[in-house]
Amino acid sequence: MKAFIVFSLILVAFSHGQESDSRDPREIIEKVRIYRLTKELDLSTEQAIEFFPKLNELHKIDNEFREQRREILLHLKELLGTGASDNEITESLGAYEKILRDRVERQIDKMREIRTMLTPSQQAKYLIFQDEFEREIREMIKEVKRLQPR
Repeated sequence: MKAFIVFSLILVAFSHGQESDSRDPREIIEKVRIYRLTKELDLSTEQAIEFFPKLNELHKIDNEFREQRREILLHLKELLGTGASDNEITESLGAYEKILRDRVERQIDKMREIRTMLTPSQQAKYLIFQDEFEREIREMIKEVKRLQPR
């Protein structure tokens, strides 16, 4: 974990000196994720060429869902604020269910594509890595919030 934090800090420091790099922490986290995934899965060059575009597509599915979800939730707030009918609210709830279902189906399809390019061992490592990396990020966010002056 300490090595990860040190690497992240180095990456942050380096990115501040680069004009083309964004200062968006999500981009920095994604760079760290790619570096660690490549190392953890011991990807061949051929695998990496196929794997990372599919992983980007998987992230795009999540981003699209979050945007659509945000729009529907804003619309629901608006409907509730204006005293809309149950039918109007039900229609928006149905739209939410549809985007949720679409997201899951698209994610499953993309995961099937990803699985075809990895060995069973790499597939297992990928799932474990994703879980552990997300947990590390959540812990780091908690720590940063705890250290921030109020």
